[in-house]
Amino acid sequence: MSDDTDRFAFDKFPRGFLAFGVSRRQFLPTLVNDFLVSCDKTDGRPTYKLSDLGTWEDDKLAVVIPRVVKGCEISVEDGFVWGQPPKTIQPVKLFPIDSPARVAFNNINGTISIWGISEEVRLAAGWDDERSFSYVRGLFLWLVLTRVCQPVN
Repeated sequence: MSDDTDRFAFDKFPRGFLAFGVSRRQFLPTLVNDFLVSCDKTDGRPTYKLSDLGTWEDDKLAVVIPRVVKGCEISVEDGFVWGQPPKTIQPVKLFPIDSPARVAFNNINGTISIWGISEEVRLAAGWDDERSFSYVRGLFLWLVLTRVCQPVN
């Protein structure tokens, strides 16, 4: 995305597999994790990878309960909320503090579903159900990509 306006238009977050960047240090653990997920699938247990979340239908994603990754540092600076996941060197600019994303992020506590969070955003922003859900969906997927959030369930 070319500028911050487009970058934080979470209601326009594309559908598709999430493309995580993997450092050399993360390569082997990621490979092992993917192997274990494949083994669980073979055993008949339902398994999902985080990269699949962007392909899920809205009704399936709506019941996901997000939480901030344990040990992630959240800060506010220069009008933006920043997140620094564990074992990372630099924080990531997450969203402008004065955006509806702040309302959504404040509700990401490991107990409220994405649908419930979108209801809070709908009330705060005055949007319709479709736009508020789309916005929260995009924000959640962005936070998963930055390794700041993950699903509880």
